[in-house]
Amino acid sequence: MRFRHGLLVFILTAAGFAATSSDAAAAGCKAPGNASEFEVSVNIDVGEPSVSNNLSKAQLGRSYMHGRKGQILGTTRSGLELRWTISYKLRNWKKQYCFWVASADVDISYHQLEVIIASEHEPGSCEYEAVLDHEYEHVEVAQEILRPYAKQISAALASVAIPTFHQPSIANSPEDAREEVEAIFRSTLHPVRDKINRALEVNQAVVDTKENYRRTWRRCKNW
Repeated sequence: MRFRHGLLVFILTAAGFAATSSDAAAAGCKAPGNASEFEVSVNIDVGEPSVSNNLSKAQLGRSYMHGRKGQILGTTRSGLELRWTISYKLRNWKKQYCFWVASADVDISYHQLEVIIASEHEPGSCEYEAVLDHEYEHVEVAQEILRPYAKQISAALASVAIPTFHQPSIANSPEDAREEVEAIFRSTLHPVRDKINRALEVNQAVVDTKENYRRTWRRCKNW
């Protein structure tokens, strides 16, 4: 399941950066008149989990939270990935480069979303299905966490000063131009990524309650 959220973002300028861009524009660093607005596209991919049954209880380890001698009968692994691609425009200008950002694609997804059921429980057995149902609660939490963040990421990028065709900036080289904007994206989007990870930790803990574990244990007899 894939969600796409796109909108035109009109950048709000921050004092220090805007002053540099304004000075550059005033000095003649200008984008062509047919340049388009800066567009951000945020793509959320919640993914579909894979299910495996090839690790034993001993390999999965133990946890005091899991009851029944602390055996882990199943687990869900998820790895959050945040990536972006930025489209730049540059013009030679007085032995330097006049540059601005035309568009950006931001992708957030799970590079790993995997449910593992202890190999002692065969597919189709009561125990396998009980553990699978519990782990799918974790999957649903992981998927639901991501969905609201398209708008939040767009809003975060709208709150910082990115060189656009309205207010381009100046760099000594294309590499300097790229690094300037990459630094803005890192400082803006990494906190959003960290916020998602904190929300995952909190919400997943709600699934792993003692009552939830008792309910799972009561479903079957051959643990």
